[in-house]
Amino acid sequence: MDAALIEKIKSVGFWRVNIRPTGDPPRMLDLSACRNLVERHQVSLRGWNYPHVSRVDNHGGDENMGEFVQNWTDWYEHVEFWRMYRSSQFLHYKALREDSAGYQGKQDGKVLGTGTSIFTMTEIVEFAFRLHAAGLYEHGMDIAVTIGNTSGRQLWIDDPGRMGFSYPRKTHAESIGLKRRIGQSELELEPREIAFNMIVELFDHFSWSPNPDQVRADQARLYNLRL
Repeated sequence: MDAALIEKIKSVGFWRVNIRPTGDPPRMLDLSACRNLVERHQVSLRGWNYPHVSRVDNHGGDENMGEFVQNWTDWYEHVEFWRMYRSSQFLHYKALREDSAGYQGKQDGKVLGTGTSIFTMTEIVEFAFRLHAAGLYEHGMDIAVTIGNTSGRQLWIDDPGRMGFSYPRKTHAESIGLKRRIGQSELELEPREIAFNMIVELFDHFSWSPNPDQVRADQARLYNLRL
């Protein structure tokens, strides 16, 4: 993977996701297991999987890197890469599609789509729980989500069927970080509820308290493939 891809992602707004076990992992994975875990448990709830697994072509690739497998995509508004480590740590960088010049319905300026954020956060936590169900993180896991390059960015109602904000909802923080430690007892919870709480915390950075029923309805719509 060309190092320029990382710089390209960091030059705009981006999601950074890190999922790792609490404590030492009970075993080290082999590289083929790293790749297979992501391929088998990626979340396919809308037109672009989370995380996306790219094949080797002009727009993406896949590499063994000693202690981790990495996979990347650079195709129109989809610019991202992920790494799955032998230690079971997962790392993902994904450029905000809202910052792509060709993004459909894009509003001027630096924005963060409300619907896209709800869907992405829900997919992140769902993926983490799928990895646990596959045998990882038996003692718990830490989920850290960062949205980078947020200073001056404002929330955008990206559903054309809904009314926009009456005034700008902005943050001036350079980045927004959300962290959750999921203990053994919490691994039995519904992942979408953990995602819900992270979504509410995210929007609070923009001084917006969404209708909880509407957020949960959007999550249900995602799970039910009604997009």
